[in-house]
Amino acid sequence: MEEPNIARKEAFTVVGLKYRGKNENQEIPSLWRMLLPRFGEIKGMVKSEVSYGVMGNMDHDSGEFDYLAGYEFVSEDNIPEGMETWSIPEQKYAVFPATLPTLMDVFANINDLWFPESDLKRSDGIEFELYDESFDPQDASSLLFLYIPIV
Repeated sequence: MEEPNIARKEAFTVVGLKYRGKNENQEIPSLWRMLLPRFGEIKGMVKSEVSYGVMGNMDHDSGEFDYLAGYEFVSEDNIPEGMETWSIPEQKYAVFPATLPTLMDVFANINDLWFPESDLKRSDGIEFELYDESFDPQDASSLLFLYIPIV
């Protein structure tokens, strides 16, 4: 496993659609398919070509977690109906590249291989997937970036 970049990201806010569960039946890809047609409802986006998959509120006993599919947002006004906002505080992150087909394996390798061998520790902060301007969901080799909070 390649070494991640270490980066500090300023606080930001994401607006989008939320799911809670274990993603056992591909609910997260379905969430993105529900969000995309509503893209035009979101006013105050920072960059419309950059999206986030934000994960938090993990229940380690049940395996359930919250996932917000959305976009960075600068205004608390006019939040579209059925959407919510999450504020992500400034944080230091280990940033790992992945592709959609390798996403779950990369997560497993981070937890099972990288953290046990690293001097860094996972923080209780929010983790997220960053889909930047170059990401193409139709291209299996297109990179996204996993931001894992560290201390």
